[in-house]
Amino acid sequence: MPARIDRSVWGQRISGSTGIQLMTGLRALELVDDDGRPTPDLERLTGLDGDERRTALQVLLRRHYGPVFELDLPRATRSQFREAFRSFGAKEGVLAKCEAFFIQAAQDAGLELSSYVLAGRHVSRRSSSGSSRSRQQPVERPAPQPAAAASAQSAGVSIAEMVLRKYPDFDAAWDAATQQKWFDGMTKLMESLGHGGGEQASPDPAPG
Repeated sequence: MPARIDRSVWGQRISGSTGIQLMTGLRALELVDDDGRPTPDLERLTGLDGDERRTALQVLLRRHYGPVFELDLPRATRSQFREAFRSFGAKEGVLAKCEAFFIQAAQDAGLELSSYVLAGRHVSRRSSSGSSRSRQQPVERPAPQPAAAASAQSAGVSIAEMVLRKYPDFDAAWDAATQQKWFDGMTKLMESLGHGGGEQASPDPAPG
């Protein structure tokens, strides 16, 4: 466990966009402080395994996703699930990514989620014990792109990545207006990287 989790730690392992999402998620779940230093919760979580780890994850998720746990998750409909995430104030463009982040974390924690919530998502189903089932939900795959279009898309990602590397790190000392501008700018960058419609963790201020 490093003394501080920053770009020098994850920069050689993952892309800039993924790293920003990682740090935003860690801060939202209070697993690192405003300076990126691991909190006792993260120190403890990394030392756990099996049922102890799943229990700790459940406690962590319940602490930060109160409106979601007010639902009967094994029976909740997709609309109920979406409404719970809207209560965090997340923008429509990132709701799917917030949901996907929670689903993956919930499955890692061994929580049971309804078939309505999981329907059509590219995530593995797990039982309450945390074990994966052999089948996955069907996923719609995009049609193959022409070579020219794929090349153009690749170039666009490279440009966005270059901009992202120069993007300032979030500072909790900023005033509310500056923080909101940072989140708005990060959302646009993520969309330019091709994450606008995907189901991944988001740089939204709401958990997930």
